[in-house]
Amino acid sequence: MNIKPAALSAATVLLLVLGASDPAAGAEPARYGTAAVAADCPEAQSHPEIRRGSTGTAVRHAQCMLNKGAGYINVEIDGIFGRITEIATKDAQGRCGADVDGIIGPDTWRCLHAFNQ
Repeated sequence: MNIKPAALSAATVLLLVLGASDPAAGAEPARYGTAAVAADCPEAQSHPEIRRGSTGTAVRHAQCMLNKGAGYINVEIDGIFGRITEIATKDAQGRCGADVDGIIGPDTWRCLHAFNQ
């Protein structure tokens, strides 16, 4: 079997985002309790539309909710909406039935908050 480096790289990134050491473990990211998330991810003042390239407090809040609430442990909480945050966002959108576009708008904010209830 000949696997192209780009395909292998994409699969590796996805497994890293899901925090998995094997595909079966990455199928469903771990979930954390609401109390832990509430303590670690204080509510942002607003929930603007954010996407790849966005920066700031709202991005940190979304990354925290992805990391601590939805279980995407490799999403770094750095306030920079980069590739890993986008991949995790798309996966989370798919899990909750939102449009899978990598953009965190009203529906995806609701989705992220629902992971923490």
